[in-house]
Amino acid sequence: MPAPRSWLSPPTRREATLVIFSLTVFVLSYNLETSLRLVGVSPTKISSSYLGAVLKDPGFEYDGRRPQAWRDDLENIIAGEWVWEDGEIAGVSRGSLGVDIGAGTSQRTIYNVGKKRMASRSAVQRDPGIGLSVGISIDDQHMFLRDDIPETRTVAHIPGYTILDNLYMLNGSIYVVTNSPGSVPPLDSISSSKREPNHPTAPTSWRVLTTAQANETFGGYAGRLRQTTWLSTEPADSQDPYTLFSLFRAHAHLSIGQTSQVSDSGLRILSPSNVAEVPAPVRLWFPRIPVFSSPSMPPEEDVHNAHPPPRQRAYTGIHANIIKAVLPTMTLMYQEEWADYADMHLPYLFERVVIVDRAAANAGRESWMTRWQPMLDTHSGSIGDELRKRQLDLAELNQEGLPSWAAPFVGFDAPEHWWAPTRAALLSYIGLPSEAESGSVTRKKPVVTFVSMEDEPYEAGGHVRTEDYPELIAGLEQLAKQGVISEFHVVKSNGTKESWEERMKVITRTDVLLGAFGHALGDSMFMPAPLSLPAHAATSRDTRPSPLIMEFWPSSAFLRDREFAAKVLGMRYMAWWDER
Repeated sequence: MPAPRSWLSPPTRREATLVIFSLTVFVLSYNLETSLRLVGVSPTKISSSYLGAVLKDPGFEYDGRRPQAWRDDLENIIAGEWVWEDGEIAGVSRGSLGVDIGAGTSQRTIYNVGKKRMASRSAVQRDPGIGLSVGISIDDQHMFLRDDIPETRTVAHIPGYTILDNLYMLNGSIYVVTNSPGSVPPLDSISSSKREPNHPTAPTSWRVLTTAQANETFGGYAGRLRQTTWLSTEPADSQDPYTLFSLFRAHAHLSIGQTSQVSDSGLRILSPSNVAEVPAPVRLWFPRIPVFSSPSMPPEEDVHNAHPPPRQRAYTGIHANIIKAVLPTMTLMYQEEWADYADMHLPYLFERVVIVDRAAANAGRESWMTRWQPMLDTHSGSIGDELRKRQLDLAELNQEGLPSWAAPFVGFDAPEHWWAPTRAALLSYIGLPSEAESGSVTRKKPVVTFVSMEDEPYEAGGHVRTEDYPELIAGLEQLAKQGVISEFHVVKSNGTKESWEERMKVITRTDVLLGAFGHALGDSMFMPAPLSLPAHAATSRDTRPSPLIMEFWPSSAFLRDREFAAKVLGMRYMAWWDER
């Protein structure tokens, strides 16, 4: 019987042989391709064989996705199954600079559509991307805070809609840094958190600091959030399609010259020649909305390598394809990202932020017509209606009945055709020519579209009565057969990407849109309204009636959302109560 062995005993011949054999197999396997070449196997045979496919990492395709053979259902859910042609972004030629936010110049561009003018990437500071030789460098993503810490500057403000430069965030709170508190609006007119202390809000709080207090609070270092950020402080149940609509309107105000002069009589005169270039927003942030509204569920246990079931995205009022179509380079950020930034316990500087808070807008609606001015300005006052052309006659509307998102339309100036670039971007995305490309419209009979909610649950929005639906559809189809209208379409209110594209292709050509009350008619803002067309295209359409929206309401119920949106775009609106 062999003597007992300890851990310090020398290895036996068998153990040494096993160790040497294992190391040899590992070295040869780890460098298998080189090992096979040493024994005379041709590299060509290796690469053309199945072994070559296993040995060689296929990497990623040029669009950032895995090769087709390596994709699975989860990959398609995350990245989609669309075709990305080389040299294109969202169906638009790469490098295309954009179209005007207003009319008459190509300098005020915010969208990557329209003008076939190639944008040079040599403009380092204009490129919001991060790179080694172009765009924003890594060092530009942070800043050292000294005595000359940038102070917060108010670009424009009405209750609920505020544009600020140099706004700070730390630990989930927002900080205004200024040595002149009167140079910024009251915080409760920017955000509703102080007005409704019992309402859970995120950002959790707002504070005003002097530069000395900011240096003490922030320390000597801060990160930078470059370019323009859109910040919606409302929860999911306050969102609707008009969040994006109103943010675009507030953003369009940036294309109006910000300097002004005061006459001897005290009248403030805007300078129309000083028009600044307006870059596109690079992020839209929802600090109070999570990415998903449904919980995470484990995969089925009996299925091998199964992925968890897809989760329901939280409601933001904005169809995901709208952002891809009109602002393909903008990042959507949610509550989780806000928490990530808070957990880093470092200050961050927003270079420019457009803030929307509807509760604050609703509380301050009596001040919509009053342009806020710093206390140092002794000539503050109401907006001079005689100095600008309004897009709707406010005398015809009861301001108390307007939706809260109407604030920037009442209080902010904007170019007359401010919505035209957005609609042009959508047309480019869905593959339809814009009015500028197709010329004047010659169709004389209207295209009529009905938005159907019949396949949706009743809690999703208004429905036409079940007994009236077949009769309504049959009557409209009969009008099409008789030639009274040129086309009749029935579109669904929601659905897959394919059904969304088909719906938008119809709505963007529709002259008369009908449907039950609710946000299902929100896409009517993309109809060919006079003020959503380029200036020359709108002129060529003057001989035709403006598009019409017909909204069916139950008795004694009415909201003005669709009416107001229609009127600011130059469309007609008709509400129906039963037979009235």
